[in-house]
Amino acid sequence: MLSIQPLTQAQIEQYRTEGYVHLGPVMGGDTLEALREQGQHFREVKLARDPALSNQTIFASQVCHYSEPVRRYCTTGPHLPLVGQLIGPDVALWFNQFVTKNPDADTGRSEFPWHQDNGYVAIDPPTNVTVWIALDDVDERNGCVWVMPRSHERGLLDHRRKSEDNWHLTVPVEGDGVPAVMKAGEAVAFTGLTLHRSKLNHTDRPRRAFFIEYAPAAARYRRGDEPWRPVTDNSNTWIVSGTAPIPENL
Repeated sequence: MLSIQPLTQAQIEQYRTEGYVHLGPVMGGDTLEALREQGQHFREVKLARDPALSNQTIFASQVCHYSEPVRRYCTTGPHLPLVGQLIGPDVALWFNQFVTKNPDADTGRSEFPWHQDNGYVAIDPPTNVTVWIALDDVDERNGCVWVMPRSHERGLLDHRRKSEDNWHLTVPVEGDGVPAVMKAGEAVAFTGLTLHRSKLNHTDRPRRAFFIEYAPAAARYRRGDEPWRPVTDNSNTWIVSGTAPIPENL
């Protein structure tokens, strides 16, 4: 069984100051193989519906209801105490997604531009944490995630669509950032306000990853100009530690 040590004070300070921290190995053995298999299952489902995705990045989002191994890992995995160190005792699983970046150096279709996770869905307070887990070894050649240190200090930025025919949101960024080079099963954690991106996959094999976003159980969310709602109102939210506030209509 994978043994994970608590974050050191230096690691916690790096997360607070730089907006990200490497967690090291958080998944291995049978669990890693199970998540790879589940990712393959969802890719096959998506490809059966749209074969054109074969040379693009494939996303499978909010899959906990449809996968027992994914649900078990997201809600009971050994990484959760580390998340609690960064968020606090009351933690909600808020979002989860498989991302497969297919080889695309020739097409250039799957570069994911600079963005903040909270640029897609705002969280208040913005202390949510994304745990980005490599299902394959990742580096600059096959499209690892890049983070921009201290960018969370800028607050929530104004995001715009990359282009009229592309749903990706982005913001102007100066500098290259830092590549999160990792072995399969390792993870990097960053805040919902930390700017990050991924470049093209220049290899001949898919780059597989899985990421999970956690928020304070008392947090609220909104998309665009919609009204704020408690994260617990969302059917994809699971309280994984502690408790959430009791609503008045209970």
